[in-house]
Amino acid sequence: MATTNPSNLPGAPVEPSEAQGAQVPLQSFTIPEFPPSARGLKALTLTSDIKVDEYQDIISKPYTIPALPAGIESLTLELFSLGYPPGFLTALAERLPNLKSVVLYSQLFAGITDESQKDAVEFFKRLPLLRALHLLDVFAKPHFFTSAAPWLRYNTSDVPGEARRGLMFLEVNYTFRHEDEDFMAKIQATELPSLVGPGLISCSFNVATPDEAEDDEQDPTTIQQAGNKEGVMAFNKSLATHLIEALTGEETSPRGLRALNSTLYTLTLDQLTKVLETQKNVMVLNVTVEAEPGEDSKKGLLKALEQCKNLEQVEIVANPSLRFFMAVQNPKSGVLAQSFPSSADMDALSSTCSKLSSFKVNVLRTTTFGTVEWERKDGKWSGGVKEGKGVAS
Repeated sequence: MATTNPSNLPGAPVEPSEAQGAQVPLQSFTIPEFPPSARGLKALTLTSDIKVDEYQDIISKPYTIPALPAGIESLTLELFSLGYPPGFLTALAERLPNLKSVVLYSQLFAGITDESQKDAVEFFKRLPLLRALHLLDVFAKPHFFTSAAPWLRYNTSDVPGEARRGLMFLEVNYTFRHEDEDFMAKIQATELPSLVGPGLISCSFNVATPDEAEDDEQDPTTIQQAGNKEGVMAFNKSLATHLIEALTGEETSPRGLRALNSTLYTLTLDQLTKVLETQKNVMVLNVTVEAEPGEDSKKGLLKALEQCKNLEQVEIVANPSLRFFMAVQNPKSGVLAQSFPSSADMDALSSTCSKLSSFKVNVLRTTTFGTVEWERKDGKWSGGVKEGKGVAS
């Protein structure tokens, strides 16, 4: 995509009149006027350049939002760590009524006051054309996501301004921080599934390792990775109940889901089976599963996956039980080979799921404990267990 910031791209600068995207750094909540040459913009990125020690003072000052190019369909808001002045987001939505995509990155989106939270909910209410929402390391106070959810799902209301098709693409991603002992507690685990609606084609609740995210020294929420810690944590199976209900419930379950990532939540094999019984058309699946050692666990996993005839790619993030964890620490235990598909198992699975070409397993996205990786080329599966280093005694 073209940009008005030549430093972002190699080669010759793009003429302003030809630019489709613009990135505007803000040291306050006053957005500058756009020149007439910017009328062709399709995408706008606002990036906070506000110093942390000045944020509270600046957020309490008046803001200014000028008329913005009417053709803007994509908005990205980056690094607004403590949110926005009350009313700012509502006014921004009024200036950008044709938004189809919103990306929020690294922030406490709805702020810390009830007034700012209401403003954040109103922001989504005023975007009836919104189809894609990306929440990347976005945190919020309790009740925000459940309050915003009705404006992000399919709605047939006769009240002017309320009817909408709802989201088609939902991405929720958190970069795990080993240094923050309370990290998982800061995520609204039971509220996030309320964002799931019948219009979704792609639905992702992902937890990423720190090395999967690019470090940003200007990001006040960035915490340096400590020592040699690796991998992630996922919510306990008891916290997956709301997600299961959302993905299978009559009113909320997506009707045409093709990509599902639920790695933020641990599912039992029974829960996974229930989800895939409803979401049989999934083609790309990333899921955290409670892992028990042995043949029975493997058979249960394969039985669940066989319900999805159109599967193309699978990633299983194993959340180990105590027995599995004790075994996997010893590279010679063979627990990965015992608990996950062999070449013969993959042949059997692909006889049902004929489009399947990739199957990967890891233990909470670590490499220390080994992985299982299968790829199919020219009708043949290659790969298998890749031993890890294990844990020294």
